[in-house]
Amino acid sequence: MTQQKISYILITSLIISILHFVISPYRFISYEYDLTLGQIAEKDIIAPFEFYIYKGDKTLLAEQETAAAKIRPVYKVSENLKFNAQKNLDFIVQHFGYTASNNFIDSLKAKLLKNGYDLSITTIKYLQDDYRRQRLYEYLTEELTKIFDIGIYPDNYPYQKIKILKINRIIEFTLSRLYSLEEAKNKLASNSYSEKMKDAVKELANIILIENIVVDTEMTNLEKQKARENVQLTLGKVLKNEKIVGKNQKIISIELLKINSLIKAQKEQEQSKSGVELLLASFGLFILSLFLILLFYYSILFFFPENFSSTPSLLIILGCILISVILTLFVDNILKISSLIIPYSFSVLIIALIFNSQIGILFILVNFIFVSQFLNWSFVNPAILSLSTFGGIIALKRIKKKQEYYPLTLYLILSFIIVNTAVSLIRFQTISVYFTNLAYGIISCVISIVGLVLFIPFIEKKLNMATKQILLELLDFENPLLKRMSLITPGTYHHAIIVGNLAESAAEAIGANHLLARVASYYHDIGKIENPKFFIENNPDAPELHEKMLANESAILIKKHIEDGVKLAKKYKLPKPVIEIIQQHHGNSQIRYFYNKAKETNLKIEEHEFYYNGPKPRSKEAAIVMIADILESTTKSLDNFSEEIIKNLIDDIISRLINNNLLNEAPITLQELETIKIYMLPIIMGVYGKRLEYPEK
Repeated sequence: MTQQKISYILITSLIISILHFVISPYRFISYEYDLTLGQIAEKDIIAPFEFYIYKGDKTLLAEQETAAAKIRPVYKVSENLKFNAQKNLDFIVQHFGYTASNNFIDSLKAKLLKNGYDLSITTIKYLQDDYRRQRLYEYLTEELTKIFDIGIYPDNYPYQKIKILKINRIIEFTLSRLYSLEEAKNKLASNSYSEKMKDAVKELANIILIENIVVDTEMTNLEKQKARENVQLTLGKVLKNEKIVGKNQKIISIELLKINSLIKAQKEQEQSKSGVELLLASFGLFILSLFLILLFYYSILFFFPENFSSTPSLLIILGCILISVILTLFVDNILKISSLIIPYSFSVLIIALIFNSQIGILFILVNFIFVSQFLNWSFVNPAILSLSTFGGIIALKRIKKKQEYYPLTLYLILSFIIVNTAVSLIRFQTISVYFTNLAYGIISCVISIVGLVLFIPFIEKKLNMATKQILLELLDFENPLLKRMSLITPGTYHHAIIVGNLAESAAEAIGANHLLARVASYYHDIGKIENPKFFIENNPDAPELHEKMLANESAILIKKHIEDGVKLAKKYKLPKPVIEIIQQHHGNSQIRYFYNKAKETNLKIEEHEFYYNGPKPRSKEAAIVMIADILESTTKSLDNFSEEIIKNLIDDIISRLINNNLLNEAPITLQELETIKIYMLPIIMGVYGKRLEYPEK
């Protein structure tokens, strides 16, 4: 393992431990009994200490609202209404003071009526007298002040007592200590000096008197809130060592309240962990993360070295672990909803799509441990999500193109429904809990697939990886580069197809990436597009063109197809592993024909001009493509295609490659080379073997 890879693994483990320290599930201990109404208890639950039984939220809310509804309104004596009454009296009086006449009286009555004051002619004439008017005004002003200060309560008030806010105190008065509207009118009239004044006072009282004891909304709401707060929060008390619920006993309402109250009491009693304890716990998680990542790394490196040898591959694994951790923290600590909604399958399916299904299955175990850790080691929901993800991985086998995500979605959701149904039945969950969990799980599946559709293209392009989907698309004969090769270099195209058949069969036989081997075979000679006429498979007159050139010029032109191929591959954004095989399929082998020609003509040469620039094959797939390329091009030049000759030819090709050290950098064994011989022979015989000649009629 390189120093760079070690650094990446250490940084990832450090990030996970920091996240744990900042948002630790141990900051507050959570006691989850996970029991629902009607469920059968699996064990006895004994009270570890004395605690109060808290009422349920709905019950408490109903009792609080009932208490608030019983609160009678609080009233206040309105100074504004007292002021308005005096203002009305002043407004009426200011119209008088002129010499009386019939026309003037009628005009004054009309004017007062227009402003809302309906006074009789008798009262108007009475008020025309300055002395009587002044005396009546002074009398009313004094008496109105007294009456309004005591207060006029609302008509039809249903109770015998009324609460009134006075001097920041709520005082309860009997109605006999206050005035009704009718009593206030009688009070005004009773002290009049004469009958005429009494009649005038009564008429004015009907206009200016008003109920000035009104509801104090703010104080009433405050009293209602106090009533709500005074409602008892508890139903009683559970004593220490008292049995809350027995084993195999059905959970009823009161027992569920006791269990929830116990959880609340435990959380209140448990102090948060100290900084040192959290630091030690986070360090423990750092060690666990480091161990798990290294264990996974070496497991994959041992079983699938071709899939996990590069730094980008490691970065994808580490990134997917971090994504799972962050999504878990977001759902559990920020959204604070069921962990079944975590897009658990997202990171697992990314691994399965980028590498293969087997690696995806191994990653489920790693993902399960990390997610469970950040759910305070709660295993049930992560287990449900893990089992459901297996269905999605199975569906990957059915995906032929990147756009075909519907089988994946279908299998994923169907798997979750099956697992969730089974677990719900085992745990005696109610139908409402079942459908709630089902909704959460389906949302998790949908988010995972949407994330997959959005992120996979970005990852593939950014890291230039040879995923199954990209390789399948490159096999499409409508691919622009492949189509261009078939039109410009038909001979090379035909050669590539046969090489692809040979390479795929051999790669599959030894457990290499057969899809990569076929794709790389199709594109290994695309550089010949730039100079097709100089290659004999595309132009029968190619030897004549080379006869007119110096041997070193021909050699340089021939080996240039590697450089041109790499440029074209990068231009058309072929995956990095395919580009590497294009570079490596000739290794640093000698261009023997033109080297011998140079020797025969005594041409002064530079040795390196007659050797490919390499590098040598560094993967099983590159080695297989090299062997298949030489075998196909050599076989078609033979005159005799007997099985013995072809078999000897394959032996000779592989022996020559070994002797020239062209395979010493590829992770391929002699046993695998023997297997390659066996599987390539029938294919090359099928292509070039002698066919039966049928006699003419």
